[in-house]
Formats: sequence, C-alpha cells, structure tokens
Amino acid sequence: MADDFDYGSPATDRQTFAAIAIVGTVLALLFIILDIGDLVSKSAQSLNDPHAPTVPVVSFRLLALAMGVWAVVKMFRVGAGNMVVLLHEERKLKLIHPIGIEKFVTFSSWTLLSNILYFSSVLLAAFYRMNEAPIPSLLEHFQIIMFAVACGTSFLTATVVRHIILPDFIDSQRDSQYMFQYHEQVMHNFAAIFMAIEVLLVVPTMRPEFALYCVGMGLIYVCFAYIYAYNGGGFYVYSFIDPRLRYAPFTMLALALAIAVFYLGIVLVTLVVEWNIFIGGVLMTAWVSLIVQFWSNDPNAQSSS
Repeated sequence: MADDFDYGSPATDRQTFAAIAIVGTVLALLFIILDIGDLVSKSAQSLNDPHAPTVPVVSFRLLALAMGVWAVVKMFRVGAGNMVVLLHEERKLKLIHPIGIEKFVTFSSWTLLSNILYFSSVLLAAFYRMNEAPIPSLLEHFQIIMFAVACGTSFLTATVVRHIILPDFIDSQRDSQYMFQYHEQVMHNFAAIFMAIEVLLVVPTMRPEFALYCVGMGLIYVCFAYIYAYNGGGFYVYSFIDPRLRYAPFTMLALALAIAVFYLGIVLVTLVVEWNIFIGGVLMTAWVSLIVQFWSNDPNAQSSS
C-alpha cells in the first residue's frame, strides 16, 4: 500500500528530474573536458588484439553471443513471467505476468542486451581484421562503451540478485524457482562470468574515465523507467526507483554510481591480471564465486514443472 513507502513532498518527482538533468549536464561537460575520445583508440586496440590466441578468443565470444541471443529467444518463448511491480497511480505493489517485449523493462534484461551488444561489436571488429580492413572509429568507441557498461551492469546485477533479491524471496516465502530458468541464469550469472573470462583472455587496457559511460547508462535506464511508468506501462519494476519517494534523487544517483563502481573494480582486477595472470585469475574467480548463484537456497523450494 502507499503507506508502506516513504513518499516525499509533491515536488519530489520534479526534484528527481532536476537532479537527473544536473548530473547529465555535468557528465557531458566531463566528456568534453577529459576528451575521452582520444583514450578510446588504444583501449579498443587491446580488445581487438587479445593476449590469448585469436581462435579460442573468437570461439568464446561466439559462444557468449549465442547464449545471450538464445536467452532473448527464450524470453519470448517461455511464456508469461512473474514480476512484482509498483503501480504508479495506485502506489501499491502488484504481481503481474509480462510477456514478450514487456519483459525488457527490467535492469537485468538491459544487462543481457549489454552483453549481446558488446560481444557483437568485438566479433564485428574481428571480421574487419580478418579482411585486413581498418576498424571504424565509431565501432571502436561503441566497443569501449559496451565493455564498460557490460562489466558494470553484469557484476552489479549478479551481486544484487544473489545477496538481495533471492534472500528476499526466502524471507517473504515466495517461490524463487523461476529465477533459475535458462534466460534468468544468463542474465544473472553467465553475463558476469562471460565478462570475467573476457578480461582474463583479452587483458584489456581500460581507463577509469570510462566509468562515466556507466553513469550515463544508469541515467538512461532511470529515465526510461520514469517515462515507462508515467506514459507507458504505468508501473515501476523496482519500487525504490519511484521518483516521488523521499530519497529518490539520491537513489537515482546511487544506481548510476553503482554501475561505475563495479566497472572500476574490474579495472583494478585487470591491472592485477596484467601484473600476474595467476593471481589475477584467482582474484577474479573468487569475486565471481561470491556473486553468482545457480540454485535456490530455499529448503522448501520444489523443482519447477
């Protein structure tokens, strides 16, 4: 019910929108001041010239792309899903059953799409290289954006699902078995695993400045969520994202920064990998093992039919 949520004053939503505009403006100025475009070329070259042999790298990337695309197909074919949303007008929670394209309003589905776009871009770049053609600068820039975003979103998604969402299912005695279907596994687990393996195979040269792309991704997602709630589906996939909540401006910024923080964590691990592949590999493996989960911890969970 509405009383369960800490709503602010009637102007809180406008304050949230103003905060988005301010952060977006600062972000644009930072892109100009830092001249990030000049940093892209070297980093993109490291993605297209991996440390590991080309054949296994390309094979792995094809596998990651194929699993991602098949997950999208399964999202359409598996039937209606389950989603507890916050209704915009009524200000209360409701269980809905989205189908098809309706499932792509979640942050985890955007994580999946980020992975697909990243692996598509590096495979396209590999095609250019195989034909001894120069890789377009626009494609290089896109690779860097999607690498940063895919790293940040996949590790954030896996962490939130394992340590917040799944425990909440158990506490509220809800069935979590549907969270372990194939497409859910790819979004919540394999996306992070794929990016971890990519780092170990490629050892990319990444810059901390690219975290700004992650902040931008966060802003784009919350803007989409607001537009969808106000003028589209009429609900928020996540109750905390309602711009009318008391601390909504800070929540919005926290989401954007969280993606950037996880990307910066990947950058730090990459530096360790550059220094010592064994230690870096152990560190990356340990991190991934702490955030992925392939089965329910609920002792009462039953196998889905």
